[in-house]
Order: sequence, then C-alpha cells, then structure tokens
Amino acid sequence: MDFVYKHVHWLLRATLALTFVLHGYPKLGGNLDMGIIGYLVGPFEVLGAIFIIIGPFVNDMVTRIGALMIAIIMLGAIFVVHINDGWFGVEWQTLIFSSCMLFVVKGNDV
Repeated sequence: MDFVYKHVHWLLRATLALTFVLHGYPKLGGNLDMGIIGYLVGPFEVLGAIFIIIGPFVNDMVTRIGALMIAIIMLGAIFVVHINDGWFGVEWQTLIFSSCMLFVVKGNDV
C-alpha cells in the first residue's frame, strides 16, 4: 500500500498534463477568437503541463510553477468566460484550479 501512496499523484499529474497539452497545443501561435490573450494561453497551458510532469525529476519549483501557470489560466476561464453560467458553467474549471493549487502549495510532496 505504501507504493500506492507514493505514486498516486501521477494519476492527477498525467490527467492535468494530457488535458492541457491537448487543449493548449492547438492554441500555440495564437487563437484569433481569443484575441491577444490567445497568444499567451496556449504556451501557458503546454508549458504548465510539461512542468507538472517533469517537476518530480527536476525540481520542486518546476512543479509549483507549472501548476501556477495552469491555475492562472483557470482563473481567467472562470472569471472571464464561464462565470455567467453559474456553478455548472465553472465546475470543471474550479476542479482543475483546485487540483493545481494542491501542487502549487505542496509541490512534489503531494
């Protein structure tokens, strides 16, 4: 059981990374529908995802920075795009934000 406790964080890391590489990669180079913000969102999503995955192999701060990058994107998504839709419009973004904040606060000690 000790093995599970030590490695279960990889489920969350892998899910966050896959989600944000797949969502961020098409936005690299800008998203015309998003205006100037589109040029920042894609790189933040992709780099944040990569940092979350490589963090345990490199440095605790890499994990924290990657998670913070995605958390910032999620705050933007919540307050700029989805807030008028009520809870059911922000539930996924809030879950992702909360998951990222776990990594921001705990780093690789999750």
